[in-house]
Amino acid sequence: MICTRQVHFNNAGASPSPKHVIDTTIEHMRLESEVGAYRAAELACDKVERVYKSVAQLIGAGNNIGGFEYNARNEIALTESATVSWTRVFYSMLERKERELMPRQDKQEMIILVSEAEYAANVVAAVKFARDHTKLTGVKWRVVGIPSSFITNGSTRISTGIVDLESLRSILDGKVDDINPASIAMICITHVPTNCHIVNPISEIGNMIHDFNKKEEPNNGSLPRIFYLVDACQSVGQLVIDVKHIQCHALAATGRKYLRGPRGTGFLYVQKETANALQPSHVDHTAAPVVRVMAQPSNKGVCVGLEEESERGLLHSYQPGAARFEFWEANIAARLGLGAAIDVSLAIGVDKIEKLCSTYGQMLRNRLVEIDRVNVYRCNHHEHTMCGIVTFWCDGIEALTVKERLQNDDRGDGCCFHLSVVPATSTPLDSSRTGLGMKQLLRASLSYFNTEAEIFLFCKALQSILHSIAQQ
Repeated sequence: MICTRQVHFNNAGASPSPKHVIDTTIEHMRLESEVGAYRAAELACDKVERVYKSVAQLIGAGNNIGGFEYNARNEIALTESATVSWTRVFYSMLERKERELMPRQDKQEMIILVSEAEYAANVVAAVKFARDHTKLTGVKWRVVGIPSSFITNGSTRISTGIVDLESLRSILDGKVDDINPASIAMICITHVPTNCHIVNPISEIGNMIHDFNKKEEPNNGSLPRIFYLVDACQSVGQLVIDVKHIQCHALAATGRKYLRGPRGTGFLYVQKETANALQPSHVDHTAAPVVRVMAQPSNKGVCVGLEEESERGLLHSYQPGAARFEFWEANIAARLGLGAAIDVSLAIGVDKIEKLCSTYGQMLRNRLVEIDRVNVYRCNHHEHTMCGIVTFWCDGIEALTVKERLQNDDRGDGCCFHLSVVPATSTPLDSSRTGLGMKQLLRASLSYFNTEAEIFLFCKALQSILHSIAQQ
């Protein structure tokens, strides 16, 4: 039977873009085909500037103080993805900390704290940095997971995956053996993980870090003692985000998930004072413009000593604020599409979107627990804030098999359901804590445009598939 209805339950993967986003993107691509990409970029300059302002409005960045208009480019960089955003600022922050220690003879240990729900991409980057830089610099780097809270089910303690605030407070107060709070360089928190519906308390964590930094004498002017980096790739677009309330120094997000923007888009927020104190680990001539051409090269035509600080060397400066984290090459059409997607969310109201996502997520969880052989991951965490992501597994059936059967209609209902398979390796710390082993989870992620009728049809289709397999 031909699939007549596409049901999108993969909004935490790549959500379908609204018509306005598609039209905006294609309109600029047509302009590029007519006048060329460079001229098209010049003509779209004002539209691109509005994208920065839309991002700032979405995440609560900036305000006009003393009659000065807020310049969103000071705190917002447009990138290709959340991972690009996260890694650019992550390496820059840690290398800044490392430079402070290098002149010292007694190079102390430095610690990177991460949530147990942290993405594999973030964990891999942190572990690689720690291993490489321990060998290269003599500074001993360590990556340490912040314990998650537990709930009790009879005599069994079950990890929630949510950062345990008391454990973090004990770490910052110096009450945990083998962790000197003065050695903590950065705290990395994933707001909403890829493998379930939990929501980490990023504002409460931000308050703790702010109080610690305020109490401890800063090492250098505008630099905090502990950097606070938030990965919001699964939460931006479905939850209300306010970076001033969170008090993070940087926040990374993507366009393709709940924002419903084009693939290959993302953004990075960096607090202005923090951004100005950082030297990005990777730059080009846009992030760090050349401000002085070097002296005449030698007669042999070889430029010697470009790195020298004398007049013979090449002199460059960094762009102010977050602009130093951008590169010259950019997909302008995709960036305009990102701006259009954000404007759609703002027009609907992110608070309304958050309520709908949470409601539909809980509705699906409630229905799934009633289906035989279906196990909802962390279904008993009702006292915690939850979002539109629902993960589960089916006894005796591979997750990929269920996904393919749901996606390819052979039931006669005319529906194709799109969802994801989440491997245990996507959140390695959390998976090791919960005892999932290498079990794969099915992930249905609901957004504001989904409906109760689609939830009913999905559960009916899943029951049909399980019954069909049981009869084989």
